[in-house]
Amino acid sequence: MAQSKETNTRGLRNIDINVILYLVMLVMINIGFGVIGADFNLYILSMGMSPEMLGVVLSLTPFVQAFAAIPIGFLAEKMGTRYAFLIVTLLVGTAYFLRVFSPYRSLILLGSFMVGLVQAGYFVTQMPFITQYAKGNRNQVYALASIFMHSARAVGNLLGGFLPGVIEPMFAGETATFRAILIGASLLIIAASIPISFLKRDKPHDTSKISLSPYLQGIDKNTVRFASVEFFLGTGLGFLLFFMNVIFVFYYNSSLEAFGTMSALLVIPLVFFVLIGPALAKRYNNLRVIVAGRVLVAVFAVLTIATRNPVLGAAAYIAYRAMIGLSTSLWLSFASSVSTDRSRVATSAWLEVTFQIGFAASAFVGGLLIARDAYTWLGIVAAVSFVIAAILTLVFFGRKYLSHNPDRT
Repeated sequence: MAQSKETNTRGLRNIDINVILYLVMLVMINIGFGVIGADFNLYILSMGMSPEMLGVVLSLTPFVQAFAAIPIGFLAEKMGTRYAFLIVTLLVGTAYFLRVFSPYRSLILLGSFMVGLVQAGYFVTQMPFITQYAKGNRNQVYALASIFMHSARAVGNLLGGFLPGVIEPMFAGETATFRAILIGASLLIIAASIPISFLKRDKPHDTSKISLSPYLQGIDKNTVRFASVEFFLGTGLGFLLFFMNVIFVFYYNSSLEAFGTMSALLVIPLVFFVLIGPALAKRYNNLRVIVAGRVLVAVFAVLTIATRNPVLGAAAYIAYRAMIGLSTSLWLSFASSVSTDRSRVATSAWLEVTFQIGFAASAFVGGLLIARDAYTWLGIVAAVSFVIAAILTLVFFGRKYLSHNPDRT
C-alpha cells in the first residue's frame, strides 16, 4: 500500500508540461462557462423570452454538438491536439460573445449553433490527448482534469451569482448588467487560447491513413455500448444542470447569490470524491464504483427536487454533482482502457454524440416542464435516466469487468 502511494505521488510530480498547459486552459474556459451557466438563463428570461424559448436556445447547442462531434474528431486527428484545442477555444469564445452581445433572437440562436458546432472538440480531443501525455497516470490525470474543471466552474458560478448585484448600479437595468458580465466571460474563454498556443506541436498519427471509416464502419460493440449508456447520462445530467439557477430563483424562492454560493461550496465534496476515485477504483474495482455512484446520483436527483427548502435542496444537489464527478472521471478512464488504440478517438466521438443528444433532449423538454411549473419532473426524469445508465453499465460490462479492473497493470 505504501509503495503504491509513493508511486502515485512520484507520477503526479512528473506530469508532462503539455498536461499542465491543458489544465491552465481548462481553468480559464470553465471560469467563463461557470459565469455563463449562472447568468445566461436569467439573462434570456430578463428580456421577456419564454421558458420554452429558453429551452430551444439551450437545446440547440448540444443538438448541433452531437452531429459535429465526429467531424471534429476527424479534424483533430488530422491537425493534432494543439491546433484542435487552439481553434476550438477561439471559435467557442467568439460564439459565446455573439450569443450575448445583442438582444436579437436570430443572433442568440446563431451563437448557440456555433457553440455546438465546435465545442465538441474539447471532449473529443481530451481522451487521445490525456492518453498520449499522461502515460501511466491516466486515472490521476483524469481526476485532476475533473477537479480543475469543476473547481473553476464553481468559481465562475460564484462570480456569476454575486457580480450582477455588485455592478448593476453601473448599468441601466438587469438585462444590461447580465450582458456586460456575459461578454466578459466570453472574452476570458477567448484568452484561454494563450496557454494552448504553447502546447508541444504533436504529430497526427499517420495522417495518410486517417479516414472517416473508423467512425462509421469500424465501430466495435464496446463503442455502441458506451454510446448507449452515454445518452442516459446526458439526459440525467441535463434536466437539473441546465435549470438549477432557475430552480433556485423560482422554485426554491431563493436568490442568484444563493445559487452562486451553493456552486462554490459544491466543489469541496466534488473534489474530495474525485480525488479518492482512483483509490476506490483500485480497492473495489472501477466498474463497481461507477455503478454505485450512478445509483446514488439517482437518489440525490429525487431529493433535490422533493423539497422547496433551498438549504436541503442545495445539499442534495451538491451530493448529486459530487457523485457525478466521481463516476464520470472513472467512466472516462474505463472507456479509454477498454477501447483499442485505433478506435479511441472514434469511441470518444460517439460518446460525445449520444451524450449531447440526451443533453439536448433534456434542455428542450426541461424548458417545457418549467413553463408548466412541473419542476418535480425535472428530478424524477433525471433519476430514472441514471438508474437506466447504471443497469446498462452492468448488463454491457459487468460479466467481464466486475472481476477484472482494466486499469490495473
